[in-house]
Amino acid sequence: MDQRRSADRPLREPIRHPWLWVGLALSVLAGIPLYLAPGLVRPLVFGIPAWLAVSVLATLAFAALTSWMCLRWWNLAEPAEEAARAEDRSAA
Repeated sequence: MDQRRSADRPLREPIRHPWLWVGLALSVLAGIPLYLAPGLVRPLVFGIPAWLAVSVLATLAFAALTSWMCLRWWNLAEPAEEAARAEDRSAA
C-alpha cells in the first residue's frame, strides 16, 4: 500500500468534500425501497424482485465509493509517523 502514496502528497481528508457525502447519501437512499408500493414483488430481475436488485446494486455502490475514498483520497499520515517510516527505510 505504501507504494501508492508519494511523499509529496498533501494531507487530505475526504470528509471535507461535500460531493462524497452526496454520493454516499444517494446510494443509501437508492437502497431503501421507499419509492415503491408496499408488497410489490413484480417485476422480477433474474428471478428476484426488482427492488432487491436495486438494493443490492446500491449497497455495492456504497461499498465501492467508500473503498475508493479510503484508498485514493485519504492521506492523514502524521509527520512523526512519516519520519519514523523514512528512518526505517533508510536503515534497511
